Amino acid sequence: MEGPALYEVNKIVGGLASPLMGALLGGLLAVGLAWRGRRRAGLALAALCLGGLWLVSTPWVAWALAMPLESQHPPVPAAASPVADAVLVLGGAMAAALPPEQPHLSFGMAADRVWHAASLYRAGKARWVLAIGGNKPGYEDVPPEAEAIAEVLRALGVPASALRLEGRSRNTRENAEFSLPLVRQLGAKRVLLVTSALHMPRALAVFQAVYAGSGVTIVPAATDADALGDEPGGWSAWLPDAKSLEWSSRAIKEFLGLAQVEMKARWG
Repeated sequence: MEGPALYEVNKIVGGLASPLMGALLGGLLAVGLAWRGRRRAGLALAALCLGGLWLVSTPWVAWALAMPLESQHPPVPAAASPVADAVLVLGGAMAAALPPEQPHLSFGMAADRVWHAASLYRAGKARWVLAIGGNKPGYEDVPPEAEAIAEVLRALGVPASALRLEGRSRNTRENAEFSLPLVRQLGAKRVLLVTSALHMPRALAVFQAVYAGSGVTIVPAATDADALGDEPGGWSAWLPDAKSLEWSSRAIKEFLGLAQVEMKARWG
């Protein structure tokens, strides 16, 4: 299985592993148990699902899940970052304009990546900036995310002559696989990898695996950190909210992705 089919399978598996989907499926199973006369088991499972969903929706648990990931590669100012040959900024941060209904570029939660990539270039940390990111299947007629990133980078002072785009990749592994020929073409030996701090451990592991033996060194240049700072406290840290649920879901996705990378490295 490969191509769009494999991409869709990975997305479905990732969705099923999310806390919200787990709670919904568990709730349906609880209803089924109760309907078949196993009311105690059904009530116990329903309570477990509801309690688990409550916990992962609280700011403290979301922080506790994200902190171990973000603390591995904490962001540093562009001026304090090391020098490299190229800055490689991952997608997942923006979307192209879709006129006439959506005439403007769409900035996502991870748009800090684009700002940080431009800051690194303006600080003289690299000669090239590589914008990496394509579209999911079914959106082939839409300009790739790499073009939207490049448009913002130009507005932030990165000249078009310093930009290189890769607009086919749809996930982190493809980001690495499809960007390597571009990096080789530029003759870059040291690359600053720009992505969110939460995503950096998995992204770095994937890029190091794909780039192994290429002679290219990948240096983390994280940004977009939410967990680093004060630990949530007080009674409000245990009140659920949608943002915390999303935050927990992203962290769990990263842990599962890291486990997948480690399994692939161990067993091939």
